Amino acid sequence: MSVSRSSAYWSANRYPDPEAQPDPAAPLKDLPAQAAARFKAIRTGLREVSGVVETVRYMGVSWRWTWEYAIGNRKLCWLHLVGNGISATFTLSDMEESRVRAIPRLSADVAKAVAEAQRTGPVRWCWLELGDRRAVDGFLSFARRKGQWLNERPAPHRAGRPRGSAAKNLDDVEAE
Repeated sequence: MSVSRSSAYWSANRYPDPEAQPDPAAPLKDLPAQAAARFKAIRTGLREVSGVVETVRYMGVSWRWTWEYAIGNRKLCWLHLVGNGISATFTLSDMEESRVRAIPRLSADVAKAVAEAQRTGPVRWCWLELGDRRAVDGFLSFARRKGQWLNERPAPHRAGRPRGSAAKNLDDVEAE
């Protein structure tokens, strides 16, 4: 799934080596200061959504390493680090799409991502550049709602398993 980006775009992934899994906090050191601050804000906000697990996962030659956020086996979103920037991909079912369109004051960036989404089967794949704090805040507002929707549904028979690095730092797990 390329999600409307060219192969040249995805080839600029900051972590291209499938054998070298990045540390979940690596972008905080590797990105320029403003982008690192946005990554920290989006990562912190996503991890605060009830039930969310963070996994750094290699997603093949197109997406390469991504930060995946899920509730059980249901995906909230993926963060991509391409060049010095951050972007997000999220999916919407038909039911979720109807709910998104009913959100009052939906961020213009999220609305545009939904409008330009690619449909594959029963879901729409939405891509969003997180180039400034306004885009981050708008996306986090949407992600919190989507997290609530995912938590409303009954738990799946088999929960998803984190692959790669642990979903949260051990300190975070112990604190819970």
